[in-house]
Amino acid sequence: MSKRFVIIVGLLLVVALPTSVMAGSHEAKIKKYVDSNIRGWLFAPELLAAVAQQNINHMGLTGDDINNLDQRWRIEKKYHGGGDLMDSKMNNQLSAFLRGVKAASGGVIVEIFVMDNLGLNVGQTDPTGDYMQGDEAKWKKTYPVSAKAVFIDEVEEDGGMNISQTSLTVARPNGARLGAVTIAINVDKL
Repeated sequence: MSKRFVIIVGLLLVVALPTSVMAGSHEAKIKKYVDSNIRGWLFAPELLAAVAQQNINHMGLTGDDINNLDQRWRIEKKYHGGGDLMDSKMNNQLSAFLRGVKAASGGVIVEIFVMDNLGLNVGQTDPTGDYMQGDEAKWKKTYPVSAKAVFIDEVEEDGGMNISQTSLTVARPNGARLGAVTIAINVDKL
């Protein structure tokens, strides 16, 4: 077998690798970025207070209540470009704090959203497609698992960028779990 054939086959394998295989190559860089740039602000008073307060406000919500809120969010986003529910999550103190974190990241962070103990949005930099995240891996693999849980999703192309949604549990310094956060990381900027 010639060297030229091996090189061509090798190139074809690199080009043909699915995104999920490529995601593993970025995992170490993402973990390093999380440890050095994200963990510090997870204990910010703005973040902890907002999630804790929403947990109190949402005590007693039923499954029907949550579905109604989720449908309201979707309608507000689709037909109105916002509304009372969406505005309350996009324009609060937590969202202002998150926009500052995103801006300070130099383009590494493209989106942040925080969820409560039910998986409902608390604050965010960009509007999500739905209000309820609790049925998705970003919440299921963090908040219910442990105070130190980290879930790094597969790298996906989005708007010309290679993005990994990286999620962590939001917890008090004593380990009491409050909710979760998802940070969309542009892995090409790491």
